[in-house]
Amino acid sequence: MWKKLFKLNQPVEQRRKSRRKTIIRSLLLIAFLLIVNTFAWFTYITKANLSINGSVVSWEVSFLDQNSIVKDVDIAITDMKPGMMHFSKTIDIVNNSDVAAKFTYKITSVEFLGTEIFQGEETEAIRQKLEQEFPFTLKMIVGKQDLDLTDTSSFEVTMDWTYEEDKYYRVNSLYTYDPAVNYYILANNTYQIDNTVTEDNFQSKMQTGLYLEKDDADGFFGYACGKYEADTNKPCMDVHVELEVSQKNT
Repeated sequence: MWKKLFKLNQPVEQRRKSRRKTIIRSLLLIAFLLIVNTFAWFTYITKANLSINGSVVSWEVSFLDQNSIVKDVDIAITDMKPGMMHFSKTIDIVNNSDVAAKFTYKITSVEFLGTEIFQGEETEAIRQKLEQEFPFTLKMIVGKQDLDLTDTSSFEVTMDWTYEEDKYYRVNSLYTYDPAVNYYILANNTYQIDNTVTEDNFQSKMQTGLYLEKDDADGFFGYACGKYEADTNKPCMDVHVELEVSQKNT
């Protein structure tokens, strides 16, 4: 109570100075709050504008198998035999993106006569072996790997098994010993008959390099494929391929 009476008894001029200080402090606080709110609003608008003005790149590359979109391709080849009709399967590649694209493929597995072969090998090595190490020729053909905007390309798998080619094929683990055929070794770039091959040493000689004429290779694989399909009702050859695409670096 005494403090209130003391304040009331203060000179008028002193009370005015005290009130003026209070008003100035209030105005400074209001100004500070206005500055902070304005900065926050400006920051929010700036961030919003950055988001709104940003562009989104469309990424769409389709692999079409008779108008159905695919990614993993299973090439099952049946009725394999010497002189078979030409086999072909084509996948269309369409780049509907806003950026250029690069197409590649990966051979994930090859099953032949129910056995997976080429396990752990790279795609390029498998591709070469399928073209060169059998009496039939399986090829994978890419029309174009680099696709610009709206570009199209194709991925094609073909197989041919022709007669009467003067070739020799190296015996691998798929073969079994047949006493009715001639086996050859390669010496000084010349194929020479090896009359010492028997059922007992067939496996060991195969490791060092043993060859068959194409007619005999045709007969072996033609018979093996026909028997396998008749016994299992499964395709003689089944190739799994994964189609891949990535944005092209410009």
